[in-house]
Amino acid sequence: MSTTTSRITVKVEDRVSRDRELEQTSALLRRQATDCGILVTRVDHTTFEVVLSPDVPFGLTRELDLL
Repeated sequence: MSTTTSRITVKVEDRVSRDRELEQTSALLRRQATDCGILVTRVDHTTFEVVLSPDVPFGLTRELDLL
């Protein structure tokens, strides 16, 4: 189980920037992940949290939509 608590909040203005920012953020965290996956949570229409999560298997990215 990972002890890393990397969490990045992403604020976006439009769909194009959303996709680009989330991909860049996921790639950054993927390099840090050693034994867990990535959870991307949509908090609202413009805010996302991207976090290394021990609840997500290594090598996977899961999405959670709070809307």
